[in-house]
Amino acid sequence: MIQADFDVLVVGGGVTGLVCASLLGKFLVGYRPRLRIVVLEAQAPRPLAADADTDLRVVAIAPAGRGILQAADAWQALPPGRMAAFESLRVWQAASTPFGSGSLGFDAADSGVPELGHIVEHDWLRLGLWTSLADSAAGSVTLLTGSAPVGLRRDAGAIVVQLAGGELLRTRLLVGADGSESWVREQLQLPSTARDYGQSALVTHVSSDRPHRRTAWQCFTPTGPVALLPLADGRSSVVWSCFAAEARELAALADDEFAARLTVATGKVLGNLRVTARRLCLPLAARHTHRYTGERFALIGDAAHQIHPLAGQGINLGLLDAGALAETLAAHLLATRLADPGDALVLRRYERWRKGENLLTMAAMEGLHRVFTSDFDSLTRLATAGLGVVDRLPLIKRLLADQATGLRRYRELHARL
Repeated sequence: MIQADFDVLVVGGGVTGLVCASLLGKFLVGYRPRLRIVVLEAQAPRPLAADADTDLRVVAIAPAGRGILQAADAWQALPPGRMAAFESLRVWQAASTPFGSGSLGFDAADSGVPELGHIVEHDWLRLGLWTSLADSAAGSVTLLTGSAPVGLRRDAGAIVVQLAGGELLRTRLLVGADGSESWVREQLQLPSTARDYGQSALVTHVSSDRPHRRTAWQCFTPTGPVALLPLADGRSSVVWSCFAAEARELAALADDEFAARLTVATGKVLGNLRVTARRLCLPLAARHTHRYTGERFALIGDAAHQIHPLAGQGINLGLLDAGALAETLAAHLLATRLADPGDALVLRRYERWRKGENLLTMAAMEGLHRVFTSDFDSLTRLATAGLGVVDRLPLIKRLLADQATGLRRYRELHARL
């Protein structure tokens, strides 16, 4: 039986796992003996055609996330037409209007940044990361594809992962970056708290009578938020979160009927809308794993925490996890010769760094969801009035914008690099 030994095995070749491996390799350039890092993913990303239509799966990258992606050499590889900056964000409740007394707006200039974020095609982002690692002259990270993990056991000073083909991968540190249905979390029998919202996010793309003005628009309806996110080609990406039955009904409508419903739901903020892509429904849930780390393992991204997408924070929390784990490990290894990357006490530093922040963000998203989908009209009216009040308080708005952009967290990370 073939066995290979590694120092760090990252299970999951999505954006979060690739960023973690890339940063760890970069932070430890010149480290001797060289750290053996491998990313295990069943299949490499498929090639993408330069003229392919905008994919349905897009992510909102905050300035903090952009900084981490730049450090991983991923941002620079993105084609310009595959991302769109947005400089403003308008949030309102269906009973109000986008600029009415029950609305809230954020502008990049007020936060002292060029933009509040970017809407990026997920598959191009992942492909750029993968290609960057595969083409790395230093070869600090090995990309392993073609076989899935099927078994896991603890060994003396290591965790051993068995692949479907019978190969054994022995590693001093196992990083679970394999998403919300994490195989690593399941194999390690780590308890978690989960919630099924009974909702789905319906996604598609639309064109509109009026330009999106480099603005992200989000309206809270009684059944969930609906967002219009700016795309580079002038269209908008739609993310309509609603109860599963309604999502199925919307998905089954003819294009013109769906467009009419969407136009009304968004208060005609961009005028009449026209469907330009297929529609896809994705189930929504939340989960938080009670422990992110232990002896010889760490979880990052959706493997550790899954969040409601109403503020687009999921990918950004994962990127911050990846950066924090890479920095924690690098600082430990560079400070102590022949240090152990699987040291539980060191890994605990990463967990303390990120867990509180993740829980705070999850609680905020949960609170917003509950308030704006409440059956109590008085609570909904109070929330609507609250948006207007916050909009008139510059200091509070600045704090909220700082939280949403992740700039404070990124400055903390950047200062420790």
